[in-house]
Amino acid sequence: METVAAISVGFLILVALLVAIKTFSLWYRTRAVPEFLLGGYLTCATVLGYPLVIASSQVSPAQMWPLHVAGPAMTSVGFTCLLLFTLNVFRPEARWAKAIVGVSVLVFSTGVALTFIEMTGANPRGREELIGINLVTTTPIAFAYLWTTIESLHYYQRLKLRLRLGLADVEVANRMLLWGLMTLSAGIAVMISLVGMLLGSFLTTTMVFVLSCLGTFQTCCLFLAFHPPGWYRGWLERARSQG
Repeated sequence: METVAAISVGFLILVALLVAIKTFSLWYRTRAVPEFLLGGYLTCATVLGYPLVIASSQVSPAQMWPLHVAGPAMTSVGFTCLLLFTLNVFRPEARWAKAIVGVSVLVFSTGVALTFIEMTGANPRGREELIGINLVTTTPIAFAYLWTTIESLHYYQRLKLRLRLGLADVEVANRMLLWGLMTLSAGIAVMISLVGMLLGSFLTTTMVFVLSCLGTFQTCCLFLAFHPPGWYRGWLERARSQG
C-alpha cells in the first residue's frame, strides 16, 4: 500500500510541476496575476511542500528541525497563493472575501510560528503528536479547497448556460469543471486526514488507500484541465454536438 501511495504522490507532483511550468511561462508573457498565483500554488504547495513534509516524517526534529519547519512554511505560502488566486479570479471586489483571505493568512502564519517554537524547543515532538498545531495549519487548507470548489463549480454552471446559447467555449467550461473537481477531491482528502488525526487513526491502510485514490483522481483532473490530449478534446466536441 505504501508503494501505491508513493506512486500516487509522485504522479501528482510531476503533473503539478508540468502545469506550474506552463502557467509560469504564460505569466512570463502576459504578466497576469492569476497565472503567477496559480504557478506559485502548485510549486510551493505540491512540488516543494509535499516532498518536504514527507521528508520531515522520516527524520526526527532533534536531528533536523529546519526541515520540519520548511514543510509547513512552504505549504502555507502555496495555499496563500491559492486563496489569492480564488480571490483575484472570482471575487476581486468582495470585501468579505478579502477579509477571509486575511484571516486565513493570519492562521497560516500562526501555525508556522507555533511549529517553529515547538521544533526549536528543548524536546521537540514529531508532527504526528502536534494535533493542535496540525489543526491550525490544516484547517485553512481545507477551507481554501472548499472555497475554490464552490466558486469554480458555480462558475461552471454559469458557463453551461452560456454553452447552450453558443456564448462559451466547451473546453473552457470543462476546464472549470475539472478545476472544481480537482479542488473538491483534494479538499476531501484533507478533511479525511483531519478526522484521522483527531481520532488517532492517521494513515491506516484504509485511509492510505482512500487518499491514494483521491490523489490519483486529483492528478487526472489537473492534467486534463491544463494538458488535455487530442482524444479528450475530440470527445468534448462530440459530446457537445450530441448534447
